[in-house]
Amino acid sequence: MAAKPKPMSQIKQILRLYYKQKKSIKFIVRNLEVSRNTVRKYLALHQASGKSITELLALDDPELHKMLLPGKETSEAQRYRELADCYDDFKKELKRPGVTRWRLWSEYRQSHPGGYSYSQFCWHLQQLGKADQVTMSGLPHPPGEHLYVDFAGIKMDYVDPNSGQIHSVPVFVATLGMSQYSYVEAVASQRTEDFLSALANALSYFGGVPKLIIPDNLKAAVIKSDRYEPRLNKILEDFANHFQTSVLPARPLRPQDKSLVETAVREAYRNIYAPLRNRKFFSLGELNEAIRSELCVWSERPFQDRSDTRIQLFEQFERPALDRLPDEPFQIKKSCSLTVRQNTHIKLSEDRHYYSVPYTYIGHKVQVIYTQQLVQIYCKQNLVASHRRDRTPFEYTTVKEHLPSHHQHWLGRSPGWYRNRAEYIGPEVLQLVNAIFARRRHPEQAYSSCDGVLALSRKVGNDQLIQASRIALELNEPTYTFVKRLLKNGMDTFTLPADSTQSKLPGHKNIRGKSGFQKSLKL
Repeated sequence: MAAKPKPMSQIKQILRLYYKQKKSIKFIVRNLEVSRNTVRKYLALHQASGKSITELLALDDPELHKMLLPGKETSEAQRYRELADCYDDFKKELKRPGVTRWRLWSEYRQSHPGGYSYSQFCWHLQQLGKADQVTMSGLPHPPGEHLYVDFAGIKMDYVDPNSGQIHSVPVFVATLGMSQYSYVEAVASQRTEDFLSALANALSYFGGVPKLIIPDNLKAAVIKSDRYEPRLNKILEDFANHFQTSVLPARPLRPQDKSLVETAVREAYRNIYAPLRNRKFFSLGELNEAIRSELCVWSERPFQDRSDTRIQLFEQFERPALDRLPDEPFQIKKSCSLTVRQNTHIKLSEDRHYYSVPYTYIGHKVQVIYTQQLVQIYCKQNLVASHRRDRTPFEYTTVKEHLPSHHQHWLGRSPGWYRNRAEYIGPEVLQLVNAIFARRRHPEQAYSSCDGVLALSRKVGNDQLIQASRIALELNEPTYTFVKRLLKNGMDTFTLPADSTQSKLPGHKNIRGKSGFQKSLKL
């Protein structure tokens, strides 16, 4: 059984680390939850795709999946993957006495008759070996390379002016590796949304994006903490892909991996906590304004035993080395797998709202990716519907074209629509439709009756429907059933007497009248 493909966000991390950051396969294996063979597999798929790395990283996850994993692997990609899967074994065997590349190629061709020729076999071994030779050489903290982030161990407080309740909130700290230029912000919680919001604010404060973001193993960033294979939060991977950077969590129980941010937290206690210790704040925004003011003072204070400051080093070396911020703000993307219902809609459980899908996808499994403003629906990596997000519970967002042609007119129904159709036939029919709506508490309750009345015009013609409507109005019976009975019995030509409502009883000898009735009372 074939292995389950890795998430596209993780594949983007692999490609970015290898091609953009020039990291080794060993480095990628150590910091992402992948094996060597998996890394080589997706590097081979990138080569087989014929697309540049910039084009691939710019694609959305379903489009990237369609590009790299179209369903059927090409023979060339399969041949390369089979060789890459054997590379580790080849490397071990070459270290044994008397084992040559010719010997390995002979054994390789016996198990893979359609494999590479000897020259191609040696060339590919050489290329795979180059990836293992890449090392993390250079300065410990090159400008624009690392951003260390963490939460301070001590919280800060503000008071709710209405209830008097004291709120203790965590404090987010981020510091750049070379200049140690730092950003500090109090946040409502350490949840993923608040963590990523603070991290985005930090990048905006620095005016650029570093090559690597190194967080601690907090739950908002790392789902599974492991020294060799930490599992990143999917939303954090999307954040890194949006800002064109990479995330490499520090090893658990290794504070030396993030010593700079540990130092920054200690300095924040001295330069921000201490000056604000006797002040009271009445909102989170007011607290952050005071933090930002003290942060500016701290950044302009010289290092100990040095004349330069953090802001000077940042402006001179760090800022020019940072990558450009993206034009669009980051939006948290969530995803789920749903089935299209018989009414051509899917239900987003988080909002309890329904969104339409083209009726040809009824019964299909679709992937729904949604942000704060947008809901996108994919089927087999193809975008089939897109809607603005609506959080109104139990309501429907429907695109008319998503319905079958014989259902589309239902979306256009309204009292005005029925009145316009009735007026086109005749004023009597318009009065009849108005009377039908007047008898119903809600307009939609009258839609079926109005549909029946309008359908009669197609069966008997406009003139007969006008006559029947006039009679129904005169007799105060404005219903579809009465009009239909009139037409069925041929009574649409019946005319009521003009004084029918004022006529007197005819004279008769058996009618005794008022005097006769009075006499009967006296008996």
